[in-house]
Parts: sequence; C-alpha cells; structure tokens
Amino acid sequence: MLAAWTLACAERRDEAPLAATDVGAWLPGDDECGQCHAQVADEWARSRHHTSFTNPDFQRAYARETTPFCRECHAPEHARLPAAEAEARGVGCLACHRDGDAIATGGGSLEVSAAPHALRRDPGFATRTCARCHEFEFPPTSRLPRGTMMQTTMREHRASAHADRSCADCHMPRAAGSPRHDFASTRDPAAMRRALDVRASRDVDALRLELRAPDVGHAFPTGDLFRRLAIHATLVAADGRTIAHATRYLARHFVSRRHPDGRLRHDASEPLVDDRLHGAASLRVDPGARDPAPDAALVWWIDLERVDELDRDRPGLSTIADTIRLAEGRLPPASPSP
Repeated sequence: MLAAWTLACAERRDEAPLAATDVGAWLPGDDECGQCHAQVADEWARSRHHTSFTNPDFQRAYARETTPFCRECHAPEHARLPAAEAEARGVGCLACHRDGDAIATGGGSLEVSAAPHALRRDPGFATRTCARCHEFEFPPTSRLPRGTMMQTTMREHRASAHADRSCADCHMPRAAGSPRHDFASTRDPAAMRRALDVRASRDVDALRLELRAPDVGHAFPTGDLFRRLAIHATLVAADGRTIAHATRYLARHFVSRRHPDGRLRHDASEPLVDDRLHGAASLRVDPGARDPAPDAALVWWIDLERVDELDRDRPGLSTIADTIRLAEGRLPPASPSP
C-alpha cells in the first residue's frame, strides 16, 4: 500500500519516487492530495467545507456584509490562490492540514519517516485545527473591546463533559480508517434529534421542560451567532381554537440596536444573555392565557433554527434560513371534560 501511495504521488509530480532524504522537501497541493487519499477527497467534495464560500446561505450574508474578515474562514486560500479558485475550493485540505513546513494530522498507522511528504503527528490536531475558524473575536470594525467573542465553540468544548474527546471523534466518525471528511452530522436532522433529550410535563396551563444534550461537547446550538432553539407552547381548545401561544428562544440574545429613547447603540453586538443549552436545563414556558384553561390541550414543539437575518427587537420576525423539528408533543387537558 505504501509503495502504491508513494508511486502515485511521484507520478502526479512526474518525477522519480522520493528517497528517504527527500521527505520534507515537498508538500502536496490540494489538487494532489486526492491522488493518494481518494476516499477522503470524495467525501470532502460533498461537504459544506468545500462549499463554505459558494453555498447560498453564506452568499446571502456575504452580500449584506462583504468583508475580508468573513472570507478568511470561508475561502482561506485567498491569499495564496486567485480569488475565483480560492472561493470555489472553500475550506480545502491545506487550510486544515498544513502546519508550517509539514502536513499535520492527528493519528494514523503510517510511520512519519515513510510518508512521501513532510508529516507531523499531533494528538491535539483534531481539535486545535478546528479552532482556526470556530472560535474568534468580533472584527476590529465592530468597535467592540478586544476579546469580545463572536464564536466560542472551543471554550464551550473545554468546559463540557466531553473535553477529553476531539472534535473529530463526534463530527468525523468512521468505524475504521481515517475520519470521515463530509462532516454530515452538523446538518443531519436525525443526528440533531438524537442530540436532544426532552421530558415534557404540564404545570397548570404552562409547559415544563427538562432538556439534556448529554453527548454534545459544546453549547447546543453552537457556531453561528444566530442559531437558536425555538420552543413553542400553545393552548388548544377542544374545537381546535388557539387560546394562547408563547415562544421562547434559547440563544445568544443581543442588545437592541437602539436605546429606549431611539438613539443608536454602539455596543449592540454584545450578547445580553446566553441561555443556549449547556448540558442540561429546566425551563417553563407559559402561553399566558387570560383565564385558566383546564379543558385545553397543551401542544408544544421545539425547532432548531438557523436564522438568516436577526430582528433583535422582534426575534419572532427574524428571517429563517432553515428549520429542523427536534421534538414535539401534546399534553392532555389538566382536567377532563365532564
């Protein structure tokens, strides 16, 4: 297998197989990695890393705020390649695996000295490299104090019950062989539903929830500023009429853009509170019926929402990019009809 691998790399470069003393003198380009890592390259080609710049969700946001700051993570090869090529590639092999003068990786059975290019093993690689684009401050143009974080996934991970596991353990699982590179779990509805354990009960006319995300190694949801859990509770009469409804969002809640007197705020990007799920939470959602409704059923559901454009003053009117229904149920009337 090693001989075939070395030969493939050599043929791609139109030169003789590398001697042991030549290892480290050459690093492959993104277009060369697939010659030896065909399965990984095929998985990456189907991933959102590959379309990190070109996917419609990012393009909508980028059209509203076209800044180099966003491009640094969504097309990180921009400084090295022509713009169109970097944007079409998205997050490629070298964006994650190039570490100075070597290709870095977390594990594997191949001896470092036997690799056809410079190779560096790093036990912390599978988490450390993710931090490049999954934990960062607001850009300087935000005028916020230095250290004000825009994404905090890595520190959430360090504070979780799964701090001893790498990002790849959960997000790149494979029964055998190298980690999967399609990162499918982050947009897989079934995986998102498995992540959340819900126990619902009725507290008079209010919804009582016990929420747990026992196998999630960071806040749920994490990442993008405006991802949130939307919890809905509706009192429904026997004839189907809606008596009362309430929605609660678990998210990073941000300060309104304006002061109560209408003046524009300059600290409007600072989160006011972060009540996302950090392992477990108990909460109560009261639809707020004007009169007791013991004969009404209590219908509830929980959605994972990716917000395209947030309305900070009226979060229910925000533009939603997509929704995954995580859980739902119907609790019977508090007192049965005679």
